[in-house]
Amino acid sequence: MDRTRLGRLLSVVLVPLGVALLALSAITDDIVGAVLGAGTVLLGAAFFVTVDRFSDVEFDLTETPSVVVNVVQLGGVLIVFALLAYLLSDVESVTRVFDAGPPSPTYPAYVGIAMGVLLGGVVPFLTQQLEDRRTRLSDSVRVRTVGFSFTFGTYAILLLYQPSSSALYATAYLCSRICVLVGVYASSRL
Repeated sequence: MDRTRLGRLLSVVLVPLGVALLALSAITDDIVGAVLGAGTVLLGAAFFVTVDRFSDVEFDLTETPSVVVNVVQLGGVLIVFALLAYLLSDVESVTRVFDAGPPSPTYPAYVGIAMGVLLGGVVPFLTQQLEDRRTRLSDSVRVRTVGFSFTFGTYAILLLYQPSSSALYATAYLCSRICVLVGVYASSRL
């Protein structure tokens, strides 16, 4: 399956899921769920409309279209992080930690930060440096599936085990990805 068809399929799946979350949230008067549902619908619709334009963009962080695709992808990842946190918020450990406030840094917190930096910053930076293999890696559905599985799997495990470490992971992922995007793009313009 090529990237355009896969992107359309995934975006088509997002819209009904967002509508279902929006409808359930409206029935239960849950404002946060309604906002996340509406955001999911908008994200799915935006992906569906723009998948043709950006599906053939090569992974080259020195080029503007690739940076735009990566920023949009980062926004999608953050929405999925928020959805996972919201959907798993009924788990006792999640609500207990958020009610008690952030605990002192522990081993899972350090692991969360390290994994966030590794998956958010180091992997894209190394992919950018592998010029001869970059296109083959970025076009591979298997490689992308493994990458997103690690990204979301790490977040979900940390969210269930120690929710504050998942917040640190998401923050480290966001900051390191932005640093790589801005750093590589800006250094190519100097």
